[in-house]
Amino acid sequence: MLPQDIMLKMAEPIIHHREPEYKAIFQEVREGLRYLFQTKNEVLVFTSSGTGAMEGTVSNLLHSGDKALVVRGGKFGERWEEICRVYGIEVKCIDVEWGEVVDPNVIEESLKEDPAIRAVFTQATETSTGVIHPIREMAEITGRYEETVIVVDAITGIKALDIPMDAWNLDVVVSGSQKALMLPPGLSFVALSEKAWNLVHCSN
Repeated sequence: MLPQDIMLKMAEPIIHHREPEYKAIFQEVREGLRYLFQTKNEVLVFTSSGTGAMEGTVSNLLHSGDKALVVRGGKFGERWEEICRVYGIEVKCIDVEWGEVVDPNVIEESLKEDPAIRAVFTQATETSTGVIHPIREMAEITGRYEETVIVVDAITGIKALDIPMDAWNLDVVVSGSQKALMLPPGLSFVALSEKAWNLVHCSN
């Protein structure tokens, strides 16, 4: 459901994207997104669904043959796995019963067993079950590994939950317009830490 004032705003004439008025609006949006994600870093804006941003994250962070750990505890955890496999990522899944929360100790054990894992993919909140995963504790674990990042699908979580990206040392946070932000679908957002940007540069 969209608030009425949002729908009325969309009925106004379109502003050309090269006009000074648009530049001012977009600058306000960029600043607002940093506030929303609670980060000093730039938040990238994509004209795609949240899945498009998830795919962009996988394809830019990792190479074919890289290893990833995926928390698979619902439909959208399964989506991380599906995207990774499309790009030739070697995936290890942590299967969590639907409706249950992942145990961070399992993340730690997996990374100890295989420090070559480059990324841990999870949801902040799994939309299909309503479960809120302990991403802060998970980030504390990945933070001890110099070349491993935590990637958080917060497409439901942003604005519904308090997710202080910088304070919790989250490396990548993905979100979308159509859920808690109560905007029309079609926009998605990704913010990356310096650690994650270094992985992007190595991948390209």
